[in-house]
Amino acid sequence: MKLRILAGIVLIGVLAGAPAHAARLFGIVSTADGKPAQTTVVLKDATGLAVGQPLSTDKTGAYDFKDIKPGSYQVFINEKNTWKIFVGTGETRRDFTLK
Repeated sequence: MKLRILAGIVLIGVLAGAPAHAARLFGIVSTADGKPAQTTVVLKDATGLAVGQPLSTDKTGAYDFKDIKPGSYQVFINEKNTWKIFVGTGETRRDFTLK
């Protein structure tokens, strides 16, 4: 009986602690000559809806979308720079070089 109660408590703890979104997309945006780009990164889902707020890169060109759903996305960095990507469960790093 004690084992069943303990197993039930552990299961409830695991389910309660499981995040609704289990993915993170991060990386570095660089200019064509390899320097860090200070720009804005927009993430859109497969239906074209923006995911969260646009992110500004920091002085190293880094961006970081946290707590997103795994799936297919488009990354927009100004009009000339768009990419289709897939974000898996856990952490996905994607570095982009501007055209």
